[in-house]
Amino acid sequence: FYDFSKMPNYYLPHKYDTTKKAAQIENETLKVTVEPGMRGSTFDKEFKQTERALLGFKMPINGTLYYSFVVKTPEGFKSVDEQFDEVRTMITQVKTPPATHSSSPPVAVYVDNYGSAKCLEYKKNGSKIKQISHRVRIYDLYRIDLNDRGWHNIEITLKTSKTNGYCKIVIDGQTIIEKNNLSNLAGKIKYLRPQIGIYRDNLSYNQTVYFDDLKFKFTPE
Repeated sequence: FYDFSKMPNYYLPHKYDTTKKAAQIENETLKVTVEPGMRGSTFDKEFKQTERALLGFKMPINGTLYYSFVVKTPEGFKSVDEQFDEVRTMITQVKTPPATHSSSPPVAVYVDNYGSAKCLEYKKNGSKIKQISHRVRIYDLYRIDLNDRGWHNIEITLKTSKTNGYCKIVIDGQTIIEKNNLSNLAGKIKYLRPQIGIYRDNLSYNQTVYFDDLKFKFTPE
């Protein structure tokens, strides 16, 4: 359990330490502010299309991961570009290294466009892996707006498997998405790595997101 009375010992999940500047403790909450040009990974620097500052936590495999936290955006938060198009802004995901180095995570939550939640599958298509996304726009279905400046409780449960995977996302007590019998193991993995923070496509201004009350539970098989 992390109440963010102090900075936790976290794993830096990208090569360049943008998190050191972006993450601060403010009023016993975690404040993450991503600025234009905060390119935390080699991918960010090479293609110059994405920006990030994340805190990662290593967890075991061969079991079920549960984690939860509360999150809010401040007054004035936005996620649109100069053309007023919504820009992807992810606040949590679980990576499964090394299998997901070059693929999307099996579970993620976003705050752009009022918020969305995603569970992912991976299907072999010849020599390639096809990604099948089960994505829910939260406000459209449940009238929950992650950008209403209030605190929201996020709960994620994930089990990775070639045939029997499980993914569930609950927000403010409402089950947003739940999928069974998933093929959500992208390949060989060493550990599960839940992450919080901001990962976004390029924007010309700062974004800040607040996090608190981070909890983890792992149930072995």
